[in-house]
Amino acid sequence: MSTSIESAVVLTVRGTLVPQSLEAARSLHNETAGSEQGIAGARALGDLSHNVYAPSKRSKQSSAKDGELLFIDRWDNPKGIMDFFSNPHVQGQAGKMFSARDATIWMPARGSFSYCLSAPRAKPDRFVGLIRATVQSPEQAIAIFAGVDAKAQRDARKRGLVSHELFVKMSAPGEASPFELLGIDVWCDFAGMTEHYQDQTHMTGLGAAFAGPPQATVWEQAAGHWSEW
Repeated sequence: MSTSIESAVVLTVRGTLVPQSLEAARSLHNETAGSEQGIAGARALGDLSHNVYAPSKRSKQSSAKDGELLFIDRWDNPKGIMDFFSNPHVQGQAGKMFSARDATIWMPARGSFSYCLSAPRAKPDRFVGLIRATVQSPEQAIAIFAGVDAKAQRDARKRGLVSHELFVKMSAPGEASPFELLGIDVWCDFAGMTEHYQDQTHMTGLGAAFAGPPQATVWEQAAGHWSEW
């Protein structure tokens, strides 16, 4: 699968923090990438949205650890991301925030069963469930997910699912890395999310999509006021 350089994409940045506390990381973030100047620079290159998540300490289904942080950004084109991170100033800021990080660009999985629903007013909390795995064939994996996701939609919504999207890793020119798939679920109910991910009626069928063990993580809105857009 391929995508046009003008296509909208998602950027995930998962990293291990240099600051010794989440509050210190929040302060650094808001003074750098989250400052008015930082936001304006990112937006000028096509960064449409930026959200910050911390590992969910309540979840027993997640491999995310204390001291990590997750950024999920929506860009209107992948070239803007490359231009943004080629800036030495931006690279220096990233070095102050993360001792190690994985930044990956993802394109929407064509043919996937993806959807976004309105969140109930009474449930303002947000939780993110990610599943990432290598696949032999993106088309085959997307078809497997679509079959499972279509059948699970009603139960998932009843349990608090707000949106479900599937993406395929966008490799750099000349890169020969394995195909990877990323699922992003946004929930407004932690208990419902946990119940759904434990429901083997829906989850078992996804196993055939993966070429190796999937990496599942659960995240929640980071405490305190983080600059988001």
